[in-house]
Amino acid sequence: MRRTILTALLLAGATLSAGDPAKDLPKFQGGDLQKYWTDACARCHGVNGNGRDNSGKPLPDAGFDFTDSRKANKKKDSDWVKVTLEGKDKMPAFKDKMSEADAQKMITEIVRKFAAKR
Repeated sequence: MRRTILTALLLAGATLSAGDPAKDLPKFQGGDLQKYWTDACARCHGVNGNGRDNSGKPLPDAGFDFTDSRKANKKKDSDWVKVTLEGKDKMPAFKDKMSEADAQKMITEIVRKFAAKR
């Protein structure tokens, strides 16, 4: 019994520690950035960029609130592109998921518009 429990715990720990947070995220294949935001980014940042679900509750892995224009606009686009590609804190790196040019377009066409709405 002890051996079974120990084996189960070791396997669970290996699975958790070996996990790549971006592994299950789709690659951006070009085209619709809004759809990619919804498929890959909204799970943490929310569909509306505020880190909340549609009922207003914070998401479990709530990311940066891009609707807070005071904070969001403190960073230059190049800073946001770097975070997108390299990751930061809980944010996984997307360098294997999208190009730098696509990340730049994501920032200007999606992310910056969240802060502008307020």
